[in-house]
Amino acid sequence: MRKHVKLLKKEKGMTLIELLAVIIIIAIILAIAIPIIANVIGQSRDRATVSEALNIISAAKLKHAQEGGNDLPYTADELARYIDIDTDDDDDFEVSYNGTTWSITDHPANSINGVGNPATEGRLRAFLNEDD
Repeated sequence: MRKHVKLLKKEKGMTLIELLAVIIIIAIILAIAIPIIANVIGQSRDRATVSEALNIISAAKLKHAQEGGNDLPYTADELARYIDIDTDDDDDFEVSYNGTTWSITDHPANSINGVGNPATEGRLRAFLNEDD
């Protein structure tokens, strides 16, 4: 037992090779993790943008139900009373209704691959449900 204690006392730290091995292992883990994390962040942004578009369509439905809504399409300024939209961000989207389908055009969600312009409510919901 004393031999083991003496051996442990003599060891003063890691060798340069051991230190380099640890650094290489950490670098490999980071090389794998960073692209995965970046992809998850990008997907989260896309999903948030699509959710915002769906919320805007819901606000348009509310306006349509309350006011009769013959002045379609609705713009960001017209929906500001129904949803908290920062209209100073050059939001020039329009929400329209053709009697059966609600859609949004010129919104950032329209530039997401698979959504399209105009984006129907059904297509937006399908995008959110793709990864579930």
